[in-house]
Amino acid sequence: RCVMRLLATAIAARPLLVPRAAPAALLDVEAVASVHTSLGDVSSTLAFADQAGNLAGALFPLSLPPYLLFLYFLGYEGNRCPKTAQFGAQFLLLFVVSTVLTGIVTKGTYSSSLADVDWLHGGAEALLTTSNLFLGFGLAGALSSGKMEPAGAGMEGTRPQRFAALALAVTVFGSAFAGPQLGVEAHSPFLFGAGALPADLLAASPLPLHVEPANALS
Repeated sequence: RCVMRLLATAIAARPLLVPRAAPAALLDVEAVASVHTSLGDVSSTLAFADQAGNLAGALFPLSLPPYLLFLYFLGYEGNRCPKTAQFGAQFLLLFVVSTVLTGIVTKGTYSSSLADVDWLHGGAEALLTTSNLFLGFGLAGALSSGKMEPAGAGMEGTRPQRFAALALAVTVFGSAFAGPQLGVEAHSPFLFGAGALPADLLAASPLPLHVEPANALS
């Protein structure tokens, strides 16, 4: 009985369950907010490759030698790669050059990034689309015919298409420098809005819509 009384007295004097601190009290709200802000600054800094001071800009030159090596092996005669597809892979270099030139214009003229200048962004993407079309149609043609590219075949059969693609590239490069002189603004629509959908097209749609970001293409 004496032992039972001692145990009862000890339990009453000192509860076995001690309340834990609230989770919110364990967090430093200001520290969490500062970390979130720092991560946001890093993500915005690395957002666009046309800013030479960030990580993407530093890695950009390092990506060119591997791609040039890829083009060399793609053109190796033993691979028998379709010439149209080869030209598409080579034309991608013009897209890369266009992003550099248009990035300089957007930074110097509009104090912005290429992704936020609609008409220049659209022109650069048009070159990328052209490269993809040559690659796609070239490889699709070889697959549908079931025949390999003849040995020693040249690009004479695609001369009109190649000239048209190069003319498009010259137009994009020329407009990048002439546009600001003609008063074209940052958010002027690409091709003066040709093919653009009406702004209120989805207004009556039952689908949930989100606010358009500031750098959305016009």
